Amino acid sequence: MLPLKLSSYCTNVHYLCMEVIIKDQLLNYLLRNSLISKHQHGFLSKHSTTSTTTHDWIVSFTSCCNVDVVYIDFTRAFDSIVFNKLLAKLEHYGITGKLLAFISAFIHNREQCVVLENCFSSVTSVLSGVPQGSVLGPVLFLIFINDVSSTCIGQAKLKLFADDVKLYTSFNVDVSNCGDLQQSLDLLSSWVNSWQLNINISKCSVLPIHHKSKSRPSIPHPYFINGSQLSNSSSVTDLGILVNSHLTFNHHVSNILTKATQRVGVFFRGFSSRHIALMKKAFITYIRPSLEFNSNIWNPTKKYLIDKLEGIQRRFTKIVPSISHLSYLDRLRALDLEPLELRRLKFDLIQYYKVLNNLSCIDPSSYFQLHYPPPSSRNPTPFLQKSSNFNKSLQSTFFFRYLDCWNALPANVKQSSSLTSFKRQIKLIDFSKYLKGSAIVAS
Repeated sequence: MLPLKLSSYCTNVHYLCMEVIIKDQLLNYLLRNSLISKHQHGFLSKHSTTSTTTHDWIVSFTSCCNVDVVYIDFTRAFDSIVFNKLLAKLEHYGITGKLLAFISAFIHNREQCVVLENCFSSVTSVLSGVPQGSVLGPVLFLIFINDVSSTCIGQAKLKLFADDVKLYTSFNVDVSNCGDLQQSLDLLSSWVNSWQLNINISKCSVLPIHHKSKSRPSIPHPYFINGSQLSNSSSVTDLGILVNSHLTFNHHVSNILTKATQRVGVFFRGFSSRHIALMKKAFITYIRPSLEFNSNIWNPTKKYLIDKLEGIQRRFTKIVPSISHLSYLDRLRALDLEPLELRRLKFDLIQYYKVLNNLSCIDPSSYFQLHYPPPSSRNPTPFLQKSSNFNKSLQSTFFFRYLDCWNALPANVKQSSSLTSFKRQIKLIDFSKYLKGSAIVAS
């Protein structure tokens, strides 16, 4: 007979394995039958916070359209799911029999308490919500919120990342009718009431992305939920990215510079050691991620912003005593690091590869135009070309800023058999001609 602790451990491992198997099979079934909304980007393969809507907004804005975006905040969405309604939805999607019985047992009869320094609160029953921290919980939540996309009508669109919901519409600057978006909000409110969720109206907001005109100033359209008018905001943090009403990311860059500078200060106050290995590890795990999160969306093309971002790494490496006398590029070589601008360029190329090879949920035909030269041409390799609606305002956006760089890649690199192979091969290519910042100049 197993000791009690080991027996309990084995039981937990067995239960976790069951969760993983059921989660994988459940997702495969839902995706294979196209039951999960294409507007959902959370907890799904090939989806991420990068597959967002900012490019669509930029295209509309540069086409002389205004865009209104409504951000919806649910109150404790994961904890508010009613068990019998979740089970009804599962049954509606064809999940029945023993699997439905297992999920019912999984969510029912749970208890919880709070533990703080070996002090336990009283135990209370969990009467609603999916078990957070579990393997199966996120999938159950996706199923529960899945049909919220049906509330969107007309020209209005809806996007989801787990429980983060945003609705938006674009319209001609001469037309102020945004009825589709308001009707969608009304339907969303009815859906929320039917499924017993709650909207935190005080945390909902409207981001009006409007053209400025002295002769005809734009007046933001009012939007309401349950009779309460939503507040307008000039900027909103959208999945970690600060998006403003001009669709420029200068403020976001300033924010991440401030955060990275604060982290540098925390490191130097907290550690007296200046050992090169420790400092490198601290930079790449604690500081650099804050400078690179979702850079596909906001990667700047203006030299002064590129240099500001590079300045964090430049100053940090300068404080490493054993290499402080070297130039910036030599310091990077000594640490086996790359300029941040070069890393962002490679991130963009990697995302290009993912989109073009269907490793992303983004449809390549919606954003890229692939040109196939005739077989008799000197270089018959297909290349990307700018779309017919291209203008200079789009030059700095993800789908355009490194088209020339992508087209210049050797054919064998672009046609790499795997993402791992592609990443390995672009490490060997010199991209210095595509870098604008001062990092390529010896310092």
